[in-house]
Amino acid sequence: MIESLLKALPVVFAPLMVLVAACGALLGTVLGATPGLSATLSIALLVPITFSMEPTTALVFLGAVYCGALYGASISAILINVPGTPAAVATMMDGYPLTSQGKGGTALGAAVTSSFVGGQVGVLVLLFGAPLVAGWALEIGSQEFFWIVIFGMTSVGALGTGSVLKGLVSAGLGLVLGTVGAHSVTGSLRFTFGSSALYDGIPIVVGLVGLFSISQVLSLAEQTGHSSERRIQSVGSLLPGVKALLGHKFTSVRSAVIGTFVGTLPGAGADIASFISYNEAKRASKHPETFGKGNVEGVIASETANNGVVGGSLIPMLTLGIPGNAVTAALLGGLLIHGLIPGPRLFETNPDVLYPFILSLFLANAAFLVLAFTGLRYVARVALVPNGILAPVIAALTMVGAVTYRGSLADIWIALALGIFGYILIKAKYPLAPVVLGIILGPLAESNVSRAATMAGARDMTLFEYFLSSPVSIAFMVLSALSVVITIYREISLRRSGRPGGTVAEDG
Repeated sequence: MIESLLKALPVVFAPLMVLVAACGALLGTVLGATPGLSATLSIALLVPITFSMEPTTALVFLGAVYCGALYGASISAILINVPGTPAAVATMMDGYPLTSQGKGGTALGAAVTSSFVGGQVGVLVLLFGAPLVAGWALEIGSQEFFWIVIFGMTSVGALGTGSVLKGLVSAGLGLVLGTVGAHSVTGSLRFTFGSSALYDGIPIVVGLVGLFSISQVLSLAEQTGHSSERRIQSVGSLLPGVKALLGHKFTSVRSAVIGTFVGTLPGAGADIASFISYNEAKRASKHPETFGKGNVEGVIASETANNGVVGGSLIPMLTLGIPGNAVTAALLGGLLIHGLIPGPRLFETNPDVLYPFILSLFLANAAFLVLAFTGLRYVARVALVPNGILAPVIAALTMVGAVTYRGSLADIWIALALGIFGYILIKAKYPLAPVVLGIILGPLAESNVSRAATMAGARDMTLFEYFLSSPVSIAFMVLSALSVVITIYREISLRRSGRPGGTVAEDG
């Protein structure tokens, strides 16, 4: 590992890579600050422009977009009371009241420095924790891997949404879409409708831009743009926010740990981490009554956890190939189109790509920190872009991305069909993240269960007996069931207390 890190350092700090990381952080921040967009949509839109890049350059760029988008969402949340992503809702609760009191600079300064701290802690854990997980993952077989996939799907379908039924239905729909194309073992065609464009299944990039981008275009198109009614107040200096962070060191450290840990859990993304951290800060505060009325500690807690999720969420994606949320699912698509197969052997086969990518996340966090103190007044203007301009721009980028991937016009029709399907799910309040994960993980689950069935037959065992022969399989079977049971219990408790259930907002 040390040798790989030493080789990665000159790659990361080469002028080109520094520029790529800075551009990615800038684009991510701009897109994250734009109401109606998200970290997931940002990556889905920008994956196509990495087709011509080298794998290392492409990953550095996309990783920087991820970091920048999660931070950028706090800008619109603080300035105009419109969260750029679901994860920024917790930031908005105290950020906008501070702006209303003429302390917007304090909130913005606290947000960017907290995001920087949380991001750096998360990347440190990723750097030293991922190789350990990868070493363990090398020992698992097909039956264990199948249940790890199922655990990831049930967690995202259940824990990551407000309705366990809707979440699991979305996950099931995604798994069905994942069976489109030729069977990995028998080669038989399923659900292709005679189209050769579907023989290899639904292309990941086309699925991403269709489900996330086109559905978002349709949602934006039905909304009335109110940018003329929005005003960005004078916010003043960001330095008081930096001093506020220094005065709440314990809150920052605790929130970074919470964010990183929550990020490693499938289904628990930045929005959940932000609210857990916010609630913990409020519980530990000597003045909890001030939260929601302009307490800068609330901004620090939510933003530190928000960006801490980045490093944590990449651990299961890179080591197991299991994206735990919609953002890492989009990032996984970026890896796959460049011929990189996430999993435990990635650290052995492609350390020359992987370690520069991880180290570049430190640069990305530093880039949006510098950006905030030099050009925030210009970036903040994107929060006022009307939907009438935003929707057609996204639509154009989506169509270009869909047709560029394989050079096939059929992919535009696939993307449109998935976009309409995603829009219907949004209107019915079904989450999209489990659908995307199903498209990605469905073939993985199918190939592993086929291999497990072959192994079971060779040992004269039923498939279920073969699953029970592994303690790891049993553990993930139990965890899969618990993820559903816990969510059902949570829903019942919320209904009995008279409180509304959770939302189905997408992570990031």
